[in-house]
Amino acid sequence: DKRSQARLRRSESLASMTTMAAGIAHEIKNPLAAMQIHIQLLKKAFSKKKSLTLDDAERYLSVLEEEIEHLNSIAVDFLFAVRPMDVNLKKQRLEPVIRNLEDFVRPELEEHGIRFSVTVEPFLPKLMIDDSFLRQALLNIIKNALNAMENGGRLDLSAYAQGNNVVICVRDTGCGIDQEHLAKIFEPYFTTKANGTGLGLTVVYKIIKEHGGDISVESTVGQGTCFRISLPVPDDERTALEETGE
Repeated sequence: DKRSQARLRRSESLASMTTMAAGIAHEIKNPLAAMQIHIQLLKKAFSKKKSLTLDDAERYLSVLEEEIEHLNSIAVDFLFAVRPMDVNLKKQRLEPVIRNLEDFVRPELEEHGIRFSVTVEPFLPKLMIDDSFLRQALLNIIKNALNAMENGGRLDLSAYAQGNNVVICVRDTGCGIDQEHLAKIFEPYFTTKANGTGLGLTVVYKIIKEHGGDISVESTVGQGTCFRISLPVPDDERTALEETGE
C-alpha cells in the first residue's frame, strides 16, 4: 500500500543521507588535518625566525588556501547532491543539446590528445528533457572519461532510438573501473581520485532519475568504460513514430 511505500522511501532516503553524512565527515577530515599540520609548521617557522617574509610563509599559506578551496568544493557538491533538483522538463530535440556540448568540450579533449566522435541518429523522437541538467550529467561523465585517459585515447558519444527509449552512450578507451568498484560508482562520496569529492556520478544518477530514465555502466580494466543512459520517449511521440513507420 501507499503508506508502506512512503515508509520504505523515507527509510531509503534516510539510509542514503546517513551514507552521505558519514562520507562528508570522512571527506572533511583530510583537508582539516592538512590545515592543522601547516598551521603548526607556520608557528614553528615563526618561533625559529621571529618574523617571516611573505616568501617564507608562502608554501604554508598556499597549502591552507588549497585546502580551503577543497573544503568549499566539498560543501558545494554536497548541497547540489542533497538539494531537491528544480528540473524543468520540456519536450525538445536531443541533438542540439548534444551538439552544443560537443562544441564546448572538444577543444579541451583534443588538447589532452583525445579523439572525440559524436554520432546522433537522424530523426530521433523529441524527449522530455531539461537541457541544462542533462548537459551537466553528460559533462560529468565526459570529465570522468578525461581523467581516465591521461595519455590520450578515444571518446565516442552516440545517441540512437531503441524500442520506447532513446539511448545515449559515452564510451572511452581509458583505464577502466575495477569490478569491485563498479557497483559503487553512483554512491555518494565513492571516489578513487585523491582530490575528487565523489559526487560527480551521484549527481549524474540523480539527474537521469529525474528524467525518468536509467543509467548503467560497463567497464574493463585497461580497456575502457561505457556509460549507457536510456531516456523514455513520451507517449505522443511514440504514436507519431508508429504512424510514420506505417
